[in-house]
Amino acid sequence: MIEYIERIKSKYGYNDELLEFLSQLIAVLIKYYGETYKDIILMALQNCEIHIQSKDENTENFLNSYFDDNKKWEIPHLGGAFHYTKIKVIDNQVISKSIIYIRTIHLFSYIPFDFNDDKDILTLIHEICHAIKEYGKLKLKKGKIINSSGLIKYTYSYTKETGVVLEKCDMKGIEEALNTVEEKQIFEMMTGRKAKNKTGYNNAAYYAERLLKHKDLAKILKNSQFSGDDSWIQYLGDEQSKILIDNFDTLVNSMYVSIRDILNKEKREMLYQKKKIAEDVLDDFINNYCSKEDVEAFTQSLDIADKKTVEMIQQLPLIKKEDDISSSIKR
Repeated sequence: MIEYIERIKSKYGYNDELLEFLSQLIAVLIKYYGETYKDIILMALQNCEIHIQSKDENTENFLNSYFDDNKKWEIPHLGGAFHYTKIKVIDNQVISKSIIYIRTIHLFSYIPFDFNDDKDILTLIHEICHAIKEYGKLKLKKGKIINSSGLIKYTYSYTKETGVVLEKCDMKGIEEALNTVEEKQIFEMMTGRKAKNKTGYNNAAYYAERLLKHKDLAKILKNSQFSGDDSWIQYLGDEQSKILIDNFDTLVNSMYVSIRDILNKEKREMLYQKKKIAEDVLDDFINNYCSKEDVEAFTQSLDIADKKTVEMIQQLPLIKKEDDISSSIKR
């Protein structure tokens, strides 16, 4: 581990505080997620820079320089950090580059990141968990570029004229809720302290934590988070999984509603009722859920089906179009 820490120090120039933090965190992450995912954890952190905003740094200027871009950025106004991956197609190859950007300037005030502040630590762990569950997920499917971060699915289109364009982002709500539970549990394992409630996804995380009490769901959801597949949807079925997707989306998306959109009492009441219905539906789902079947047997059946599909595809004649995107993916 000492050699690994030295490598990322040399690559990114991290200060001693961040390196000490990562040294402690990595051991906890491996224990929390399991030895199976050790290589993914190490590779993810080795290939995603953690950048702490300097006092005089303009976020947009830095990101354009970092990603060799020149665009207007929509910087998330909530939270103290964000994880972002830029996807490009260069010489017919799909290439991705990621960053965890920690904001220190809030409402024009500079507030340094503090490794002794629980809220700052929780925020950084949250984004690191996103980066880990995204690593190695980039793929091509039916002419689209697909990337996953846990259960979140990002679908991109590409043409030479428009470049890479994000078409849709699915299942953000349930993944943010699960990620917040993970962030809290990892923090408590690492520090031995109870994580204090912080604003953000805590409402959604409350229901996610209860959902994970069902051991079969905890197992199948974790499998899907790391594999990037939809096996958890196949396990629950379209109707049941849609209940979770839609209602977690409602809770998480309500955080991003602009104050300007709910200035009058009627609109505020509508938003409150929409959240209340989502909470009631999730509550009912969790309380009345019954385990479907043995998860191990289910995932093994999927593996067998996947192998048969691969064998069938390999027997088909290869048809290559000039404008096809190369299947090779670089990180």
